[in-house]
Amino acid sequence: MKKLVIAVAIMLMLAGATISVLKWLGIGPFGDPAEVEATGTTPDEPLHFVTMDVLVIPIFQGEKVAATVQIQLKLEATNLENASEIARLLPRLNDAFLRDLYGFIPRHLRKKERLDLALIKDRLQMVGDKVAGPGVIKSVLVQAVLENPSR
Repeated sequence: MKKLVIAVAIMLMLAGATISVLKWLGIGPFGDPAEVEATGTTPDEPLHFVTMDVLVIPIFQGEKVAATVQIQLKLEATNLENASEIARLLPRLNDAFLRDLYGFIPRHLRKKERLDLALIKDRLQMVGDKVAGPGVIKSVLVQAVLENPSR
């Protein structure tokens, strides 16, 4: 019985500490509504996604294709206008992503055995911001990566 009382007391202290930290940081239910108005987005606003075709990047070793890397992406926009702008720029974005990854992935795989998805995501975000402009693409979502060694 004594252990149960101690466990309940510890749980209450942890809950109080969590609420205090949330209030101190101003996040969650204690967030500032004026900050939401300043950014122009609300948490309830739906996100818009634009699906891209699969990017296929060949990796050459000598004169032969040593492997191919296939990457499935979705681009996230904060509003419908940005989503339509991304859809309009899709051919240019696809070309820019392929050009960048064509040179980057072989260099990356020389240093490491596996692809670093966070690094690729950040790199594609940077390239997307150059092509579409800053703030149009909220984030680049890497859905799937498939590495196929050549036969």
